[in-house]
Parts: sequence; structure tokens; C-alpha cells
Amino acid sequence: MRLAAVTRPDVAIVATYFQHGEGFQLVGRLATELGIPSVLVSRVGDPTIVPRVTQPGVMGVLVQPVDPAALLATTELAICRFQETLALRREAEALRRMLESRKVIERAKGLLMETESISEKEAFARLRQKSMDTQRPMAEIARAVILAAELSDRIRRGEVSLTS
Repeated sequence: MRLAAVTRPDVAIVATYFQHGEGFQLVGRLATELGIPSVLVSRVGDPTIVPRVTQPGVMGVLVQPVDPAALLATTELAICRFQETLALRREAEALRRMLESRKVIERAKGLLMETESISEKEAFARLRQKSMDTQRPMAEIARAVILAAELSDRIRRGEVSLTS
């Protein structure tokens, strides 16, 4: 791990026949902690390899003796596939954040529509305008609206007092 952290290789080639499965543990840590894909090198007939090739970061498997051409092709493919995987994860995370923002904005619109007796279009326009005026994301404005409504509701129910 220290060597990988210092040298930052494009791909790690990891032997799977360490004692106590350290090779498999290393592969997972390389991927999750350092963002480095791995190619596993296994002995012929190693029964531990098949169930573990789906571990995060494993982008290829080679069986000894390793052919240099196969090593080159496998490492190049591993790097490409790992980059694709990272890009897909980033895209999925961005979509998840967008969906969460939409949910918050929809909830805030509903609260504004209910409390201000305005249309959906007007509620959205108010959120958008406040976002532009304050140069803050619309989702942040929506969260503030929701928080204010929740606080107002708690005050109305007597759960919170504004006096000391």
C-alpha cells in the first residue's frame, strides 16, 4: 500500500497466493483507498480465485505462467475498464444528487403552494428567484423553506418557544 501510494501506478499486478488472503485484501484497499485497479495473478487450479474476482478493483485475472502479450493486453484493458467504472459511479452519484435535489424542491414547492395559496408555477418561480437573488442552489433554498415550515409547525404546536 505504501509503495502504491507513493508511486501511483496505473494498475497493480497482485499475486493471489499470499498467506491468509492478503492479496485479495490488498486489491480491495488499492481500489477503494487509492483508486488503483488490479490484475490478479493466480496459480493454475487455485480454487480461491473464482469467488473473489468480483471484488472491487479486480479488472483482470492471469494464470501462471503469464504470457507477456497477455499481461500487456490485460493491464491495458484493466485500466480502461476501471476508468469506465469510476466514470459510471460518478455519473450515478451525480444523478442521485440531482434526484434528491428534485425531491427537496418538489417538497418546498408543495409547502409554498399550501401556505401561500399559490400555483405550482408561482412556487417554482419564487424558489428560482430566491436562488438567483442569493446566488445559492435552488435545492439549498428549498431546504431552507422546508426547515422554516417545520420550525413554524413546531412553534404552532408549542414544541419550541422563541422566548428564553
